[in-house]
Amino acid sequence: MNLEKLFIWITGIVITFASTGQLDVLQAWVWRAQAKVIYESRSSNWGSPRFFNQSTAKESNPSKHQNTHHEF
Repeated sequence: MNLEKLFIWITGIVITFASTGQLDVLQAWVWRAQAKVIYESRSSNWGSPRFFNQSTAKESNPSKHQNTHHEF
């Protein structure tokens, strides 16, 4: 769905609510949806910024993963 179709839908919804005199109901619904998005985007929901533990990075041995078989 591109933006043109989205704008047509939004305009239709707003005109429908306005013609029935319930634009305040639509506005309250939009505010609740915005508040929910803001609440769910809190940084406490993002998780830990550290992807690897410090001990894991120190214990990793690069030679462990190298090919040690030499052909002469």
